[in-house]
Amino acid sequence: MQKSLQKNSNYNKYDVDGDGEVNDNELADMEKIEEIERQNRKQYAQRQMAWVAIWSMIVFTAVLFSPIVSDARVNALADLLGLFYIAQAGVVGAFMGVSAWMSRK
Repeated sequence: MQKSLQKNSNYNKYDVDGDGEVNDNELADMEKIEEIERQNRKQYAQRQMAWVAIWSMIVFTAVLFSPIVSDARVNALADLLGLFYIAQAGVVGAFMGVSAWMSRK
């Protein structure tokens, strides 16, 4: 008895050759493709986090040097500001380091 897919089946996307059947090779290929797509989404999210960290440091620095924030407030928050820059630089550095390390493999 031969099995075939329904017209609107969720598995139609796995039928690469369009014969109405999904064989083991097609499933294995689709699993590989989905894994690659998942990794691409993860890398995109990590890249976005790094860019947000870079831009937050730039904007934060511009705000601190503007007349909007008083010198007394900057002095009061000096320890917290240092932690902010270290944390943001850590995010950017980790992204760049892991990206370089992964490209060597």
